[in-house]
Amino acid sequence: MRRIRFLAAGLIAATTCAGAFAAGDDTWQQASATTRDGPEADLVVQLGDIDNLGFGWPEGFTPFSGRSTPAHAFPYQPEADDPSGTDRIMVVSGYGKGAGSRDGYTYETSRPANQPRPLVISFDLQGLAVKSAALQLFVDDFQSPSMGSRYRAWLDGRETTDLPVVLNSLDQTGPIGKLLTIQLLPEYLDLLADGKLEIRIDDPDNDAGDGFAFDFARLLVNPKGYRYAGTVRGTAVAAGSGEPLAGVLVSAANVRQALTDAQGKFELTQVPAGLVVTSGSKPGYTGDSEASDLEDAQTVDLVLELAPLGKDSASLAGQLAREGEADLYGIYFDTAKATLRPESEATLQQVLGVLNADPKLRLVVAGHTDSEGENAYNQRLSEQRAAAVMQWLTGKGIDAARLSSEGLGESRPVADNGSEAGRALNRRVQLRVAD
Repeated sequence: MRRIRFLAAGLIAATTCAGAFAAGDDTWQQASATTRDGPEADLVVQLGDIDNLGFGWPEGFTPFSGRSTPAHAFPYQPEADDPSGTDRIMVVSGYGKGAGSRDGYTYETSRPANQPRPLVISFDLQGLAVKSAALQLFVDDFQSPSMGSRYRAWLDGRETTDLPVVLNSLDQTGPIGKLLTIQLLPEYLDLLADGKLEIRIDDPDNDAGDGFAFDFARLLVNPKGYRYAGTVRGTAVAAGSGEPLAGVLVSAANVRQALTDAQGKFELTQVPAGLVVTSGSKPGYTGDSEASDLEDAQTVDLVLELAPLGKDSASLAGQLAREGEADLYGIYFDTAKATLRPESEATLQQVLGVLNADPKLRLVVAGHTDSEGENAYNQRLSEQRAAAVMQWLTGKGIDAARLSSEGLGESRPVADNGSEAGRALNRRVQLRVAD
């Protein structure tokens, strides 16, 4: 294996000039690199050498063009200068006795060497004002749909909700690698102020033998545009009926967003090439995501199918069993208050039915707001609204020991607060199965 890696290094040196960097630029081979005021962004910070886990690239290949790597062998051992979390096999920490499926990465490695490790990007802003930021991750062998894993993600210890949507859509059997680009929501930009961003990705909850790897990570501060890009277009429809849905917020990993028109149509241009996960969201419907290979200057056409949320307790119970959580958009409050409105009754009864049907079930009720108003105000309001839902349930006979409430304010958005559609998705009550 080491011999293969050394041969690959020679291939990289011969082919990088055909890639995304200018001829003579050696940043592909560096364990870390920084570029300031370049064509891509005000600041680009690279973590890990760009070498396809040590196997090198085919002649003329650039990982930024949107093409997948050829299937490769397993990267058993990182090289001495590979930063922690790169060029190594990691297996989700929830994997234990292997009761479920296992992929090749899991078969070929063992604890503790394959324990997930964070990616840590360090940089010096040098007074640069952070207006926007994007992450590029070259991901390898994520197989959530096949292996039954369900990834979670944390940035500097703060759990995010949008990155897992992307990761849990990937099915990279092979193994093969692919580039992901995801725009950080504005609520996470403050994490960059200290010059360090820790990215932790794992599934601690499921006994799934899903191994994964990262070749490199890049942080782009104030992106200026993407040299390799394409177009994603399509239609959002109601599952089952096929009726077009207007007003669906469609997002390509937050980099590009649009609302569907009256015919359910959307078009996203200048989407960074790579493995693009396009998500559609609308209150009252389950979201849908489609992973697509988008190559440079190409167009991908797709259909997003959003299923109307079931109004019965069995539908909600099924979602909690599958996903461990559920966002509720049918609970309404008086403006700027924690007073439940009468039209919330149907959804509250749905929750009550779930709890009555399973006396052992314990739930956390979490309140979320959009970013309108002061942070401290939103935090208090979310706490009060979650407590109001819990109080309604205990008033109907549910043992208070089975419930807890928390307010998360504006800290965990599921969409960009820059649009009314995004703010509507962020204003929600969430149920989560208690640990």
